[in-house]
Amino acid sequence: MASDRDHDVPVYTSTARKFHWTTVLLLLAQFPIGLYMTYRGSAMEYVNEAGETKVGLWDATTGFLYDAHKTIGVIVLLLITARLIYRLTKGAPPSDRSLPPALIGVSHLTHWLMYLLLIAIPVAGYLGTSYYGALSPFGIPLPVVTAKDEKFAEQVFEVHELMAFALLALIALHIGAAIYHRFVRKDRIVERMLPKKIV
Repeated sequence: MASDRDHDVPVYTSTARKFHWTTVLLLLAQFPIGLYMTYRGSAMEYVNEAGETKVGLWDATTGFLYDAHKTIGVIVLLLITARLIYRLTKGAPPSDRSLPPALIGVSHLTHWLMYLLLIAIPVAGYLGTSYYGALSPFGIPLPVVTAKDEKFAEQVFEVHELMAFALLALIALHIGAAIYHRFVRKDRIVERMLPKKIV
């Protein structure tokens, strides 16, 4: 644990902050890519060379988006694994004692659920891609961990998608809590994770 000299609020270490904000940046890219690639590949209408209207456009752009999504997913899995190991070995700043115990409990539950989903989502994505037989983003072959089964892959991808939306809900709750602390309680909880240049 660490505390900035200029602040009396215990803050996360510089390493923990880097883990956090790198994760944020990756997710800011990953969610839009995931939504748009799925739209292009399964719902987007287009007119082919024969003048026929088709649904689901698989072109170079769609392929690039899928490859980018897979690559970022692997990076997120490795990053979150490292972040979780760091958290378990280094700990975190103590909770604000002025907060009601129930609020502290909800905060801890939300954080650990996000950790769980940040690992489970890319694992499910990797398994689904392995079952589908498409583990070569940008031509880079990744280890295949399952036999090919495209029908089962679709079920795995459905779970992957549901968990992603659950994570979005938790992130919305997390952001709402940050706004609550900053503008309603007007405490300094948010400063614990902000980059030092901001605080």
